[in-house]
Amino acid sequence: AVVSTQSGHYGRDTNYILRMVRKTSTVALQHLLQEWDQGKTRTREKILSNFISRHQDDSGPGLEEEFADAGSLFLTRITTWLRLTYLLGQNIKIQLDAIKVFLSASCGQRYLSEFLEVGGILTVLEILGLKTAREEDKSAAMQLLETISNCGRKYKEVICESYGVRAAAECMARSYTAHTQECGRSLLYSLAHGNPRYQKQVYQVLKDLLPSTNPGTQRVAAQGLRHIQKLIGSPTHALVENVLALLRSLYSDVQYEAAELLKELVEYEEVREVVVCGLIALLTPVLDDVIRPPVSDTPLPQHLQQAAAAKVLGLLCEKSQKLASLAVENGAVQSLIVVLSNVRHPLSQRHAARTLSYLVKQFTEVQGTLRECLGPDLLEEFMSSPEDLHKKLTPAQLDKLISNNTQVFLQNTSSEDELLLDQ
Repeated sequence: AVVSTQSGHYGRDTNYILRMVRKTSTVALQHLLQEWDQGKTRTREKILSNFISRHQDDSGPGLEEEFADAGSLFLTRITTWLRLTYLLGQNIKIQLDAIKVFLSASCGQRYLSEFLEVGGILTVLEILGLKTAREEDKSAAMQLLETISNCGRKYKEVICESYGVRAAAECMARSYTAHTQECGRSLLYSLAHGNPRYQKQVYQVLKDLLPSTNPGTQRVAAQGLRHIQKLIGSPTHALVENVLALLRSLYSDVQYEAAELLKELVEYEEVREVVVCGLIALLTPVLDDVIRPPVSDTPLPQHLQQAAAAKVLGLLCEKSQKLASLAVENGAVQSLIVVLSNVRHPLSQRHAARTLSYLVKQFTEVQGTLRECLGPDLLEEFMSSPEDLHKKLTPAQLDKLISNNTQVFLQNTSSEDELLLDQ
């Protein structure tokens, strides 16, 4: 009986505490909403800043407890203020960040549905194309869209149906801020995964961004394609040509992403030879550029492209015997020998020498060809230190390298079993 009495008191005490907590939350919510309704811009900014810092990791039930099961009242006020003021380009980021707290809360599907019902996605997409919006506003907008996209296929399709893919791509193309471009790439990546209906649309948009004059856009587009390509399947020849064109970029990070994407594309048999032959074609510069002595420290775009092509070709040949054979059979040795003579761009010479060293070690036919061009003594020095060869070439040897027209023919070996790329 004593235990029963104690349990009864405990139950009444617990219910009393819960009622008091709820009453306190209700009073606090009423005060907050009143302060919001009567406050001006600075007051609302302060309210949102405090809300974000206190609740950015809360769950949906946690927010409801904090707002006495009336969190929707506060969310509605924020979305209304955003829709009324976003065209002015003011306070956009902090409003989007506050909305993200609601939409990213676990078990917060109710908030997401309410945001969609009032046309929230269309408002956020309009911000991406707004001239008065700052870069940080556009980044916050794409992060919010990604949060919505990560909630499931239904929401990915809603964004895509609202022309979200095109809006994100156009924003990336106009932006010169790395963070905005990264947010755009991440959003497109999210929209492509688990969304078979619109995967090809995202893929096509990323391909269209490759010829952009914006180096940051080119970089993130190549990154995105590298991750999405496996979802699509076989690439096209046109894609390979656009990626090869990125090797002419003055920006090393763009060249790097192009090289990484080429290493992915060469795995597909349909374009394997196109990749290898495309790289070989970039090796041969205009003869006038090769013979003319250096007049400037600034490298020409075709020389940057040439150096990058020699480097990527070397990486592919080192990775796979099959690719190395394919390169030799398509004239890589002749072109690399010409690159060795490019005194205007030592980096091209070093990469060409390194790639040739791979081929020399794999094929005796290549070693014989180099012996004819360099002579036995210089070949021996090349074998010991290939990257220093360009420093030791005489004018007569340079002329011989430039005019070489040697073709290498590989003998048939038992390597015919190597029909797949080396793993």
